[in-house]
Amino acid sequence: MGKPKVMVALRDLASVENLMTLAIHLWKGMNGELVALHVVEVPAATPLEVDDEILDHPGKEILAAATRVAKRFSVKLSTELLRAREAGEAIVGEAKDRGAELLIVGHRGSHSSVLGELLLGSTAQYVAHHRPCRVIIQIPPPKPG
Repeated sequence: MGKPKVMVALRDLASVENLMTLAIHLWKGMNGELVALHVVEVPAATPLEVDDEILDHPGKEILAAATRVAKRFSVKLSTELLRAREAGEAIVGEAKDRGAELLIVGHRGSHSSVLGELLLGSTAQYVAHHRPCRVIIQIPPPKPG
């Protein structure tokens, strides 16, 4: 069996710093492979394989930011940009395919109601319910006010 894999799914630039820092600290304790993943959700009307740099550009920026964080920690990082209809399914599928032992995902935590705070977003819910390995869902602290 190969080295243990830690996979971190990155949604947006705002979450890269916190999620990558968490992933790196956890990864160091496992001494394995670290993979950053971004899923471009493609609308049903658009073919998944369409050649469209505009579609992929934000994801490439997110993975470049992840690479910069990893370099600051002197960590080797593999990156993966995927296209899918649903991010949760793609994240779980990639974790299974790569044999991830730990999957880290973020959650915006932007719900304003108490009930909303108890419920995860659709991607985090899908990952939590279909996880192929241990999962950490990082929820940011509430905004002041």
